[in-house]
Amino acid sequence: MVENNKQQLEDSKVFEKISQTFSTTDIRTVYAFEKLIGGGHFGSVRLAHRITDPQIKYAVKSILKENIKKDVKLLEEELAILTAVDHPNIIKFHETYIDYRYVHIVMELSEGGELFEKIVEMHKFSESQAASLLRKILSAVKHLHEHGICHRDLKPENFLFSDKTPDTEIKLIDFGLSKRFGTIQEHDPSEKMHTIVGTPYYVAPEVLKGNYDFSCDVWSLGVILFIMLCGYPPFEGDNNKEIFKNVLKQKLEFDPQDWTDISPEAKDLITQMLIKDPTQRISAEGALNHKWFELQHDSTVSLDAKIIQRIRDFRANKRIQVETLTFLVNNVTKEIDFKGLRDAFRVLDKKNTGLLTVNEIKEAFKGSNFSNEDLDNIFKNIDLNHDGEINYSEFLAATVDKKKALTLQNLWFAFHHFDVENSGYITERGLEEVFHREGRQINKDHIHEIMKQADPENKGRISFDDFTKLMKAIVDISH
Repeated sequence: MVENNKQQLEDSKVFEKISQTFSTTDIRTVYAFEKLIGGGHFGSVRLAHRITDPQIKYAVKSILKENIKKDVKLLEEELAILTAVDHPNIIKFHETYIDYRYVHIVMELSEGGELFEKIVEMHKFSESQAASLLRKILSAVKHLHEHGICHRDLKPENFLFSDKTPDTEIKLIDFGLSKRFGTIQEHDPSEKMHTIVGTPYYVAPEVLKGNYDFSCDVWSLGVILFIMLCGYPPFEGDNNKEIFKNVLKQKLEFDPQDWTDISPEAKDLITQMLIKDPTQRISAEGALNHKWFELQHDSTVSLDAKIIQRIRDFRANKRIQVETLTFLVNNVTKEIDFKGLRDAFRVLDKKNTGLLTVNEIKEAFKGSNFSNEDLDNIFKNIDLNHDGEINYSEFLAATVDKKKALTLQNLWFAFHHFDVENSGYITERGLEEVFHREGRQINKDHIHEIMKQADPENKGRISFDDFTKLMKAIVDISH
């Protein structure tokens, strides 16, 4: 018994940072586990749903603390990265719970299978199929690099399709080896990473030498593009030692038997992504601007007038309204046309950063009757966290069809999310717990202010009736 207590005390010190950042509530009081859908040396991934709504499914990665004790810094890094990124092609993080045996990470569920399986099934992709996927993948990686994050393990197994439909989204997963490294704009070229990580076929030569930076991710994507277009990797071998030797020394070649019908532009992009000297290699941004993408672009998607109207009219004056809309667009996928919203976001996101600037919004309204001041105000209304940029979730919250999003069923679902004590009311303590689960450090004064805005009568709690009126007010403003 004494030994057990000693062990628990040691564990609590090792996992102290995660315990302080995230929730120590028992996950089983919030989610019901359905079945095992994946696993590895770290633990398991299970299908789960919120107890309050069995229809909406999640993937929960449960990491055995015993297995990660020596590498807890890697887990802290992974969680910090998951909470920082927000992009249509990066898996969505929801919540983290920690108990005496496990750290549970709740994420968006993707049920369309791996890019690896798709490559095996199709053998090779057409150039337009490969370009469509690679553009999204590069945009996700550029988003990481601009946040100072190097993924370090890009391979087809780490990209999942959302579902089995033909125009489904592709999502980057598994940040277990990722590293925050100072943003690409501020990056000191002399600052390098040295840990040899990654997967043999996709690992960059400079990683094997133990001296590398962001450009190792571009090499991995060059290998993935090569495989997508011909069905096999550029540098092969009978064992890891041989593969590594070829990655370091072998010249890149395009066998005429497999590459005669592939455009010179595709080969040029691959060649630039697979330059062995990282200082000469094309960047994620440079790759996105390569002429191959222009040649393969199917059609120009224009901004839907309804979406422009919603951008213009959006108002959510109370923080609880913002939190609810953001929660719904990240959790409820039925009845909402996310494809149309994603396409609109990409049209506006000219620089492929996964973020919108005030200039990009002004560009969208070019030729309208709005003054610069009007457009600045429109931007401020959508920039819900007031950080000077519109992230993907903020854009979805502003442009989603409010009548479809704020149905009675969805409002119940959101209300139960905030009513963590199942008391029939939203309280300050409940909001504090919700933010804790998401790893957001919001102080008590700020939470008190959020409640005050939503509870003008100072009752200290918000009933479902009060909550519904608050949310319906957004629909009235937007129409």
